[in-house]
Amino acid sequence: MSTEFRPPRRLNVFAFDPSTARSFANRNARTVKITLPYELDPQDPGEPFFGPKGKYVEVVDYDPASGAFYAPINLNDDAVMFNDGLPPSPEDPQFHQQMVYAVSMNTVSAFEEALGRVIQWAPTIKKVEKKGKEAEWHYNFTRRLRIYPHALREANAYYNPDKKALLFGYFTAGPESTSAPSGTTVFTCLSHDIIVHETVHAILDGLHPSFAEDSNPDMRALHEAFADIIALFQLFSFPTVLEEQIAKTRGDLSRQNLLGELAQEFGQAVGRGCALRSFLGETNEHGVWKPIEPDPTKLRNSTAPHERGAVLVAAVFRAFMTIYKTRVEDLFRIASNGSGVLRDGTIDPDLKRRLAAEAAQCARRVMRICIRAMDYTPPVNVTFGDYLRAIITADRDLFPEDTQGYRAAFIEAFASWGILPANMPTISEPSLRWPTVANAEADRQARRGISEDTEWLDKIHSNLGLMLSQPRKMLSYFSSPMSIDGKDRRARYQLEVERTAEEAQRVGQLVHERLTRFNEASTTMIVREKVPARTLHMDVNLLEVDDSRDREIVYHASCHYQRLLWLLMNSASSPRFAELTGLTFSPDAPATVRRSQITELPSVHVAAVRIARRQGQRGQPEREYVIEVIQTRRGYFDIDRQLHEDAQPVDPKDSNRDCDFKFRAGTTFLVDARSFKIRRLIRTAYAVDDPVGLEACRAYVDGTDAQAPNAFYSGRSPRSAAFAALHHPPHIKDGFS
Repeated sequence: MSTEFRPPRRLNVFAFDPSTARSFANRNARTVKITLPYELDPQDPGEPFFGPKGKYVEVVDYDPASGAFYAPINLNDDAVMFNDGLPPSPEDPQFHQQMVYAVSMNTVSAFEEALGRVIQWAPTIKKVEKKGKEAEWHYNFTRRLRIYPHALREANAYYNPDKKALLFGYFTAGPESTSAPSGTTVFTCLSHDIIVHETVHAILDGLHPSFAEDSNPDMRALHEAFADIIALFQLFSFPTVLEEQIAKTRGDLSRQNLLGELAQEFGQAVGRGCALRSFLGETNEHGVWKPIEPDPTKLRNSTAPHERGAVLVAAVFRAFMTIYKTRVEDLFRIASNGSGVLRDGTIDPDLKRRLAAEAAQCARRVMRICIRAMDYTPPVNVTFGDYLRAIITADRDLFPEDTQGYRAAFIEAFASWGILPANMPTISEPSLRWPTVANAEADRQARRGISEDTEWLDKIHSNLGLMLSQPRKMLSYFSSPMSIDGKDRRARYQLEVERTAEEAQRVGQLVHERLTRFNEASTTMIVREKVPARTLHMDVNLLEVDDSRDREIVYHASCHYQRLLWLLMNSASSPRFAELTGLTFSPDAPATVRRSQITELPSVHVAAVRIARRQGQRGQPEREYVIEVIQTRRGYFDIDRQLHEDAQPVDPKDSNRDCDFKFRAGTTFLVDARSFKIRRLIRTAYAVDDPVGLEACRAYVDGTDAQAPNAFYSGRSPRSAAFAALHHPPHIKDGFS
């Protein structure tokens, strides 16, 4: 492996859609250069080469409609690198490849910076049939997201969760097009907004696969809104774009400008006459642009995912505008001799640069807040109100001193659009923060009217610390005989222990291979040396061993801890812990609650165990573990059948029986990386055995499934169409995926 230092790579891209770039008025902001790490694999002469391929993504430029592969671009070519890639060109497929690679990787970098860890794509799932045995589902590491710049000959673009791929379409502009001339081709892979939007769908699917489930009115809308939020604020990272728009608006970004719009060319080319989505204002029937004013009733009257998601984006954008205007008030006063009103004429160049710098800083902070909040949501069944609480809590934990009023701006903006948590008597920063364990336990005891010791919680923290810091010791404990009745149940338990050990050995093998390659310091790939598996089972915190940011090591370390935690929760369940966390391990839970085939008690699915590394207010490093646990229940539209199924004798094998929908509930635990104590509990509004939550899910899913096919899994629709159907041409009026 070569140790030669490689400087960062710079690549030309369109800042906006090509039609916007063609406008003379936007000539100074047509293109930008994106700086990325030098991480592309070198082209192997002995292997087929389809396009740029690196650690995260690979571009495959195959056009099914034409049945042809377009010539791939080699971004490692000296001439290409010297010129910062190819010059922007709507006609050149090789530039299309460069564009999707650069923008998608820039989006990945933004997430890793905010989350403090490498991002992972959703695992590849494979069903393995075994003769005479139950079929098994295998979850495998997804090394790269595939990107197809010319996958569809239609006005569409979407993320395909089965293929782990982004599919971009192209189409011919019609006679109603107000952007590209009628008869010319519009490529969605040349829209910066659309590429970011689709990449965010893929990232969020890897972070929270359950968010693709259509379990309440906000789930689909949250996926769409979050992708729009990141697409909007990514534009603020380009100084030339910012300065151009600030000059046009004279520093007032609440006026009509390109920074508050998404997919201008797409929306105009399909006959809308405007951008696909605009969060600043809209043009009325007389052609007059007017700013959008907050409407606290709009959310109640919005049902379509894009329409509902637009409310959330508008709230976030309003918070940003409030923060920006507050931060630049002094600059306007200085430039206007205290009046705050600038003189007529062109804005001063120095003021323009200072305003652009403030806008960029505000946008970066707002975007990071929105991204970090995704670690602070419940693992399933999330609402917009939950997301507001996540935003406030995530920012408060990292920046206790909110001297610039970011959190106050978010609360005011969300309230102005009617986005508030349900059943909350008062709205303030303290009340919106998710509870600490101490507060949650105090509330639990107050509700029960009792006073109990917390030694049981200390024991849970001790077990959690042992599991994280000494996984081998914890695994040896599980390998010891346990009081599990029944040969079949003991065999299942032992199988889980063996799989957990195999995952630990896989991590050790990967670390060994990486260290061996590093020590060789050779320019050629060495043969992977096989060593006894027992020597590779490291008794250290596996989430902390990888300074190289190797995504495969991180993936398998996380899988190992997910299995360890599952064994721990199945062997040491506590009634008090269950009540505190909103989980249930009661044998009296309805029979439709999924059961463990080992304990026959309600089972849990450990969806995630990951680490987050962040910088606090004074630059100090902050580390915490994010653990997500989910429980599932079979749901039926017919109430009588639900009651009948609930009362049946418990049979763990019934978990795979057909049902009309799945009701899920769960909890996210935030664990301090130093003390291994749970800091915060983030619970869904209802437990899995709560009849109120089940009825709410039933009412929503039944009504949704009766409508046109939707884009997310809702109990009847296949997940493979999750992000495609919502944005098929009949839904163009609502938007792209």
